[in-house]
Amino acid sequence: MLTPKIIALDLDGTLLSTTGEITPYTREQIRSATDNGIAVVISSGRPYTGIPLKEAKELGIEYAITTNGAAVYRILDNACLYEDGLSPELTIDVLSNLPSSHLHLDVFIEGTAYTQRSTFHIIRHSLILPESLKNYIITNRMQVDTLLDFIREKRPTIQKANMIFEQEADGSFICRDETNAYLLSRPELSVVCGGYFNLEFTKAGVTKAKGLRFLCDYLGIPIEASMACGDSENDLDILKAAGLSVAMANAENCVKEVCSYVTSSCNEDGVGRAIARFTKEQKQEGQK
Repeated sequence: MLTPKIIALDLDGTLLSTTGEITPYTREQIRSATDNGIAVVISSGRPYTGIPLKEAKELGIEYAITTNGAAVYRILDNACLYEDGLSPELTIDVLSNLPSSHLHLDVFIEGTAYTQRSTFHIIRHSLILPESLKNYIITNRMQVDTLLDFIREKRPTIQKANMIFEQEADGSFICRDETNAYLLSRPELSVVCGGYFNLEFTKAGVTKAKGLRFLCDYLGIPIEASMACGDSENDLDILKAAGLSVAMANAENCVKEVCSYVTSSCNEDGVGRAIARFTKEQKQEGQK
């Protein structure tokens, strides 16, 4: 195993605590890593506008893999370095076959999240989403009257679509199973859960691992010298691709099973502890 030259960090449930913050110790370890020449990058299902850009710049984080790998950005100048999205025609076809109620739908276009105004009650009344995540979704989205009409008119490339489902009184999710079965029947799509029982789809073959490979090539770093940290299903491919894979203590079991190391939780400095453990040798080299 090579000492990491690039470290890819998922956001929700990984870098960010359940209150939506980066713990002080983790901030310290990231800043130490970037000061010593290690490329620390974001690896998220969020759109570019959902990245905590101010904090990233403060910590020396220069790149972001967004929307599950459909787009990679350079944070310094907000430049999109790579994009591999869904065509408007395919997106319209897929969305036309989804339930018209009981789900909150976002589509991510050119780094911005768009949502249908009529579904915000599903987010506000969700029993499972942490308050910090609810607030992020509510404040981050650009609202439109009808998403299908918006896509038909603008004809944009869609980086990702995200669905959060309304719940019954017993906690079950309305129409989730049927929606999942339909999406999985479409070979043109990659379908994953990003956490909290949502569903996300991108163009087939698009994953965070693809974004990591792009950045490794762009920066001239062998992927064997990469480290990735994650907690949910949409992290599986990047964790399998990275030279060193780290699961959070709060990660799903399927994530822990593929990782070489399990760190503490997102509320207990998990990312900071992993960075400290696996970059110690490199930091010492940089201090000589």
